[in-house]
Amino acid sequence: MKKLILLIILCVYCDFGYSKIRSYNNLIVQHYTEEEGLSNNIVYCSLKTHDGFLWFGTWYGLCRFDGLNFKTYTNSFTLASDPSPGKVETVVEDKQGNIWIKTIDWKLSVFFKKTERFESVFDELKPFTHNIQIIKIQRSNDGGVLLLTKDKNLLYAYTTQSGKIIIRRVASSRGLINSFNDRLRYSYVEICGNRASWVGTDYSIFSVRLNRKSCRSKAYWMRYFSKKNKESNLFRDQYGCIWTNGKNTLTYYNPKTGTKKDFPFTLYGKITEPCFCDAGEHGLFFLTAAGEAMYIDRKKLTSQNLALLYQMQDQQPNSRYLSMQIDRDGILWLTSTNNGVFSISFPRKQFQFLSLPLKDNDAVRAIYQLPNGDVWVGTKSKDLFVLDSNKKLKFDYSYARYHIGSVYNIMADDSGNYWLSTKGDGLVRAVPDAKCYGGYRFEHYQHDVHNSKSISGNKVYITYQDHYGRIWVGTLDGGLDLIVDHHGQLEFKNKYNGMAGYPRYGLYMGVRNMVEDKNGRMWVGTMDGLMSFSTRFRSVSDIKFVTYRNTVTNVLANADVYELYKDHSQNIWICTFGGGLSRIVRLDENTGLPLLKSLGTKDGLQDNVIFSIVEDNWDRLWLSHDNGISCYNQVTGKVLNFDICDGFPDVSMDDASASLLNQNGEIWVGCRKGLIIFRPNLLKSSVKKSAVYIIGCEVNNRDIRSYIDHPILKQSITYAHHLVLKYNQNMFTLEFAALDFLREKRVTYRYRLNGYDHNWHYTGHHRIASYTNVPPGYYTFQVESMDASNLNLTNSRTLQIRILPPWWATWWAYLIYGILFLVLLYFALHYIRYQIRMHNDVYVRSKIAEFKMNFYLKQKDIEFINKVNQIIADHLSDEDFEIEKIAQQIGMSRSAFFKKIKMLTGLSPIDCVKEYKLNHAVELLKSTSLSITDVAFQSGFSDVGYFGKCFRKKFGMSPRDYKGS
Repeated sequence: MKKLILLIILCVYCDFGYSKIRSYNNLIVQHYTEEEGLSNNIVYCSLKTHDGFLWFGTWYGLCRFDGLNFKTYTNSFTLASDPSPGKVETVVEDKQGNIWIKTIDWKLSVFFKKTERFESVFDELKPFTHNIQIIKIQRSNDGGVLLLTKDKNLLYAYTTQSGKIIIRRVASSRGLINSFNDRLRYSYVEICGNRASWVGTDYSIFSVRLNRKSCRSKAYWMRYFSKKNKESNLFRDQYGCIWTNGKNTLTYYNPKTGTKKDFPFTLYGKITEPCFCDAGEHGLFFLTAAGEAMYIDRKKLTSQNLALLYQMQDQQPNSRYLSMQIDRDGILWLTSTNNGVFSISFPRKQFQFLSLPLKDNDAVRAIYQLPNGDVWVGTKSKDLFVLDSNKKLKFDYSYARYHIGSVYNIMADDSGNYWLSTKGDGLVRAVPDAKCYGGYRFEHYQHDVHNSKSISGNKVYITYQDHYGRIWVGTLDGGLDLIVDHHGQLEFKNKYNGMAGYPRYGLYMGVRNMVEDKNGRMWVGTMDGLMSFSTRFRSVSDIKFVTYRNTVTNVLANADVYELYKDHSQNIWICTFGGGLSRIVRLDENTGLPLLKSLGTKDGLQDNVIFSIVEDNWDRLWLSHDNGISCYNQVTGKVLNFDICDGFPDVSMDDASASLLNQNGEIWVGCRKGLIIFRPNLLKSSVKKSAVYIIGCEVNNRDIRSYIDHPILKQSITYAHHLVLKYNQNMFTLEFAALDFLREKRVTYRYRLNGYDHNWHYTGHHRIASYTNVPPGYYTFQVESMDASNLNLTNSRTLQIRILPPWWATWWAYLIYGILFLVLLYFALHYIRYQIRMHNDVYVRSKIAEFKMNFYLKQKDIEFINKVNQIIADHLSDEDFEIEKIAQQIGMSRSAFFKKIKMLTGLSPIDCVKEYKLNHAVELLKSTSLSITDVAFQSGFSDVGYFGKCFRKKFGMSPRDYKGS
């Protein structure tokens, strides 16, 4: 039996040598072809300009890349531009940032980036050479451009800030050309003006600016340039080793050790210029003249055709490349003859990967370390592996022999037993037993439909021992169970066996996890949300389960709970599907509901679906998710994310991945291919502050560059600082990009239009800002890019935007309106004054006429009254005098006379006569000494008593009293 066991162990070690740690090949390869927007798959060259954009010379012309999108310059967008060149073979940037372009057919052009204008270079070359064909261009050390013509003249060129092209000759080949083959007879040096220049028979060119102290000897510069030309075939790497480019081999030589080795080429011919690219610890890359890209491992001194690496997705041994460069961000760019562009980046080697023989769609589900350092690893494929403290395979509890099943959780109880939760095979207790294989005896507990005291389900996800020593079991198909030891036999109390208060209607039956807080409350995570209960009870029937459905508590408490975790400070953390990470702050005393504080993608997390949580020795939480690993620092509140750009293995995580803090401080995380291992205190997030640009603009749903006849902007929107739009161009769209060619998926954006927007617009990875019906005014568009690994790492770009008002709303229009208003007001006031004057004149005239008429009428009336009074006075003593006589004497009818008297005096004729008589009596009483009787008779009263009565009625006293007064 022992021999059989030893044989099995040997077979395990022979067949499963997979438990060795290896670092994943830290090469991240991205491939860009026409499907991704590249103008053509034939790419001759690449150039990263000082502003951060990447430019490619393709068969169809010049192409710009911003990390996500390609912009092709195959058409001219300005009337001042020459046609855009095709078949771009070489591109060079001068000190003004303009791009010099050489095509396969030896034509020369300059692309002015700020105005997006092409200018073909013809006339500028004619004064300096008979043949204006350019066979080579090269950037000089002082920011100019060296041009080698077909007749081997060397020209020095540059552009000015005003956009003018300046060319001058620095070396002439007159008399040095072999007329039979148009080649130089020998290499030559010429000192012209303030430059010393070299042209070699191999078409090598050099030019150096001279100062006052520089040597002017041709012999000196011949030796200098000859040595420099020879050194161009040599490369000294970062470690001091020398690499020599031979005809058919690349030779390595280490001066310190004397080691020498040749690396033969597999492809021959010449289609490009050889190139070395040193990636430091990641290796050396070499592009041969035949276009073969070689990857050399300096530690092993082995070489490999780069096209055959599995990451290249090329796999063609005869693949040829036309250019190779490492940019200032450490990214290697390869352009190919027919397969587009490849970018290769080299993240840090800070994660280790422990491979396991997992089947397809398999994954690590449980990790647990025993006190002796052994680690148990449960897998979805129903294998339980045991690794020693050195991460070597120690045992393999196969399902065929032990029937343990897919272990989803491992827990140690107070008695030294280990409880294995399996999905589909129930609960397994591992009891220490030195007589058994591996030192443990396994006891199985499965659901029995005929036994009400058995476990409620076989899909066991979690076991947990509370502070009273009771063991709880969570199943996905039977809810929650409590293990009770009844006379040495284990019984399971559950919804169907004693838990009378368990939620009804089939809810909260899928239990994933559970944890007890410092107050003795058990929190249970289920597929229906969060459930809790107090562990202070006497009987399971007394347990009061609390759920949070149909309550005002946080909606996260009602989602599918993926993970529950208690940290060293007794904080309870919850991970729900799509809800990110949440912490139970406290229970509300009034409502009894948990108050949750959440952390999600808006706070820096890479993903809102968290698979597992583990705390390191520095109280930081490490969260695994589908995009890698995130670290949450509880002290600072900041989140750091680690993904493939930081060296995280290119593996798939699982929705039930397990995590473990090893005894030596390492963190182990399960995945679908094995285990990812790292030291949390040594991890560094690869963050980069990338420049952000506005790369596109549409006005009224038209590209701003398409307004050729009436251009809105006379320069590229990328380099513009101001944008002026008309009032009917107030619908516009701006596109922006952060120039991160490796981590573009980690870049998020926010923007606002100051003066119009009150708050930021957070767009995630979306790179478009659209506005409609923006009123006239002055605005500032501001966009910020943020690295998801560090939200404090931002970069911004602004654009001043002015929307002009319509002509009828401009300041000069309002000035005209004001002048017109004043003129109209003047004439209106003048007219009003005229009308008022005319009205007053009419009124005065009418009043005068009325006054005259009234005066005339008044005089007539006075004459009439005086005449009537005279008639009355003449007949005052006549007792037979009647009123009709007065009318007859005046010449009026009786009725007309009555009306006239009534109108003028308000009295009837009789009363008018009486009034006259009484007034006459008053005069007599005042001026004579006549008796009352005489006064009455002289006043026309025949009855003294009637006179006294009338007098008293009018004057309020008797005649006698009046006379006495």
